[in-house]
Amino acid sequence: MDFLISNIGTIAVAIIVAAIVAAIVIFRFRNKKKGVSSCGCGCADCPMKGKCKS
Repeated sequence: MDFLISNIGTIAVAIIVAAIVAAIVIFRFRNKKKGVSSCGCGCADCPMKGKCKS
């Protein structure tokens, strides 16, 4: 219990960072599932236009 009390700030920051990372991963996964491009623009001028979406 003393460990938790003495490190509550570090634990809180770690939980917040983990929540932010999880939100980003979920957001990216959902966009990929929908077929949304990661760059947000069209693929007409992209040098990888035939490679990213099948």
